Order: sequence, then C-alpha cells, then structure tokens
Amino acid sequence: WEDWGSDGSYMLRVRAVVMTRDDSSGGWVPMGGGGLSHVMIGKVRRPEEGGRRRQYLICGERLRDQTTILECVLKKDLVYNKVNPIFHHWKVGDSKFGLTFQSPADAAAFERSVQAALEELAEGGTAGCREADVGSVPSSATDSTCVTSGVSLSASVSPICAMEI
Repeated sequence: WEDWGSDGSYMLRVRAVVMTRDDSSGGWVPMGGGGLSHVMIGKVRRPEEGGRRRQYLICGERLRDQTTILECVLKKDLVYNKVNPIFHHWKVGDSKFGLTFQSPADAAAFERSVQAALEELAEGGTAGCREADVGSVPSSATDSTCVTSGVSLSASVSPICAMEI
C-alpha cells in the first residue's frame, strides 16, 4: 500500500486488542497471539492500480513486535456493531473482526471514523477484509488478496457525519 502512515496519513490511531470470531466455540479470541495493537484507519492508494484509486484500510499492528495482524479494506457492505462502550465488531464477507478498546472515547472515535469512510464509499468508492498471515506481512504490504464484502451499518449503530480503518 502506498502512502500508508509514511507521513501520519492515517485518519485515526487507537490502541486495542484485535479479535476474531471463533465460530467453533461461539466466542471472540485475540488474533495473532493477542496483546495490545495500534489500530489505524487510513486512506491509501493501491499500487497495483497505478495509485489512481484510494481506499480505506484498517490496519492492526501488534505493539510488542510491530507485526501486522490485521488488514481490512473497507467495503460498502461492511456490517458494524457496537456491542458495548469498549467492544465493537464488524463483518466483511465470511470474516468477523472485533476490537476491545482501551477506553470508550477511543471506541467512539473509531466508530465515527469508520462511518465517515463508509459514507464516502457510499458516494462512489470501493473496499474488503483479510486476516494478515502473522509474521509474514509487513505493514507496507502490497498483497491485494481479500475476503470481501462491503458496508452497511446495522441498526444498532447511529449514523454520524464526519471523521476513520
């Protein structure tokens, strides 16, 4: 991804534990061995498209070793849920990701950012989600393989104008 964080180009950066849904146990489990991560939302250019089209990306980088454990390109059909003040999750395609935030303020800022990005996408942008292969994907990853879906907010999330992945 071009421009990712090279000049602080992300819209938002919070600290959270990145989670994934384990359908076999019916619960949420930490991704990539757990631990606190910097989770950022930014507008990036895809180098394989000549950098012409920008997309919104949510990236999670584990603090203890700077390993990228989450990369999620936002899509219009993304379903976002606010479960409680510090745990939010979303679904893109068959993939389910969640964040346990350090504070309700961080969670609210993240939600506003995602909603702003989704609103812009609804006006003509595009976007998908994938779990990073822990240990092998640098934060400047250029792999465009995604498990994809899109963005429509659930009824439990009130629309907010402004801002955001």
